[in-house]
Amino acid sequence: MTESLQQRFESIAPRVNADARLVHRGRYLNADLKVVLGEVPYLLSIRSGRVESLSRQMPLFAPATLTIRAAEAAWEALWEPVPQAGWHDLFALTKRGAMGIEGDSQLLFAHLQYLKDVLAAPRQARGAH
Repeated sequence: MTESLQQRFESIAPRVNADARLVHRGRYLNADLKVVLGEVPYLLSIRSGRVESLSRQMPLFAPATLTIRAAEAAWEALWEPVPQAGWHDLFALTKRGAMGIEGDSQLLFAHLQYLKDVLAAPRQARGAH
């Protein structure tokens, strides 16, 4: 995985936690997500709408409420400053077969906009590194 892609993804925690409106929107979410960028898995822990931790160190058999995976190219396309149609959203990427989402669908739909905004946060990091 490219260093830039990794750095951009790892920028999620400070960006989300600094956004009071986004934290408020996710205030009822407590979940551990496995997010896979290419071949690299991350464990993203969210507590009361705040990113509690983001780690590349996946404990063996780490429980995850949701798993979201995509190739590096799909994440790069999602994080473009203005993504192209069909590459702009988790569901658009899933529909085109570029992303997979597995796990608790009730949790996904209950917190959909929050999760979409959290996973789009690296879009803001473009050019910051």
